[in-house]
Amino acid sequence: MLLVPVVWLMVALGVYIAALRSGMQALQWALAALFTGPFLLPLFNSHKRLLLCKMRGKNSSLFRP
Repeated sequence: MLLVPVVWLMVALGVYIAALRSGMQALQWALAALFTGPFLLPLFNSHKRLLLCKMRGKNSSLFRP
């Protein structure tokens, strides 16, 4: 029974740190993670990738050989 709240708090902390490192609004994402728990991770990853693509521009690629 104690495992579920601990996992939710760890996910919220991890999302907060990842948002800080990515330059996103960390407090907003941490609060959303507190309410939704691990269900927020796919949304967070897609939003982070979308912001990265917007910052890089239309014609640039992420990886060049």
